[in-house]
Amino acid sequence: MQRQRLVAVANALDCELSALLRNVDDLSAWTDAHDAVRRRDREWVQRNITDWISQQFYTDIAVVVDASGKLVACNTGGWEWLRQTLPYQRAMRGVGSAGLWRRGKTIYLLAAAPVVDEAWSRPSAGALVVGKALDAAILSRISQSVGRADALRIRAIQTADALAEPDPFTTQILYDATEHPIALLQVQPLPAEQVWQLGALQMVQRHLTLFGGMLVAIGVVVIVVMVALLQLQLRQVVSTIRRLASGDWDARVAYAARDEFGYLARAFNQMAHQLQQAFEAQEQQREEILAQKEELEQLYAQLHQANQSLEKLNAELLEANRALAQAAVTDGLTGLKNRRVFQEALDSAVQMAERLQQPLSLIMFDIDHFKQFNDRFGHPAGDELLQQVAQVLRESARAYDVAARYGGEEFALLLPNTALEQAVQVAERLRQQIHAIRNPHAPVSASFGVATYRRGTPPATLVYEADAALYRAKRNGRDQVCVYQPEAA
Repeated sequence: MQRQRLVAVANALDCELSALLRNVDDLSAWTDAHDAVRRRDREWVQRNITDWISQQFYTDIAVVVDASGKLVACNTGGWEWLRQTLPYQRAMRGVGSAGLWRRGKTIYLLAAAPVVDEAWSRPSAGALVVGKALDAAILSRISQSVGRADALRIRAIQTADALAEPDPFTTQILYDATEHPIALLQVQPLPAEQVWQLGALQMVQRHLTLFGGMLVAIGVVVIVVMVALLQLQLRQVVSTIRRLASGDWDARVAYAARDEFGYLARAFNQMAHQLQQAFEAQEQQREEILAQKEELEQLYAQLHQANQSLEKLNAELLEANRALAQAAVTDGLTGLKNRRVFQEALDSAVQMAERLQQPLSLIMFDIDHFKQFNDRFGHPAGDELLQQVAQVLRESARAYDVAARYGGEEFALLLPNTALEQAVQVAERLRQQIHAIRNPHAPVSASFGVATYRRGTPPATLVYEADAALYRAKRNGRDQVCVYQPEAA
């Protein structure tokens, strides 16, 4: 009976450790805590973690360290011994765990978990370690939680030799997280049961004395009969005790007579019934805890799935925004800068040329006879030709040049820090490259106009002068490069 009590208490002690670990896991998987530990915000961690845990769960130890093992906050002094414990070491490797640990003559319930964000998407920022001293108050609460009010004691042991010391109580060995024996858990029967046992023994003694006198009086035959009957009943009691010890909680002593042995049988059956109720209550509590754990795991899985869906939607939104931003600054057909972006770049380039006293040139060109090409071969062929010309322009432009589709078949190339002579060379090279395009429908050529920025003139003047040079090239027979000349305009 006492062994069953000890088993029930040991199981309740495991439940206490599991509950402590769940609380630590819930508090350590917190994005705000993860960020606070990473930036070593001691005041925030002290207020929201270590002090809060001490107040809510009456813990003796609450320590938070960063990923390198340096202390961030704690509610106790002399915490360095925690580094030697298995829960701390596993938490620093990213795994939460709980177990018993002995320090001196004090036994602690320890739980530790890595500090992670709520999505577990970033590396651990450190570890949270929480501990409770296994004192008389906790033992009393654990004993009452399994339906008993036994007197429990816990005694720390220094070596395995201490297990051989004589002890008047039934004991249960407690082990730490590394499977080393650290303490003895001892249970003393209830005072009421001790009184009952003493009374039963005294009653049996009185009857045995009476039976002895009768046996002396009536002879050896009566003695043999009485002893045989008593042995028969005792065998039944012993058999019932063995069945109870093996886990058969329905075992009872079948003795209906209303004599002293019947009283003993009824008292024994009542005690067995109480043990059965305590065991069933413990099993029910264990099943409820397992059901709650399974429900929490399902909720966590749903939350994790929802978080993944949200991350996917965020990624799609970012991609859509990127595509919208790209569409706002580029021409949809050619992939070059559009006219609005070209105008903004022109304004900025003119301001820089004025401020740094640097040259600035502009090349404007369009495809010769593009309208006739489009009318003859169709718009898809015309679009393909525009894309071929745009590819030539893109490959010829420098990293800081601005290549744009100005409109229709007309293109522009803005050349910062480039003098007129260099711009003419670039335009001539472009003309030759466009002339070399292998179009399946017809030969390709383009006309070019080149102008350079004159100090003090607005940006629109540079566009006008390059465009004027372009139209002079077209009037002179196309497929050539012309430089803006004020007298020709």
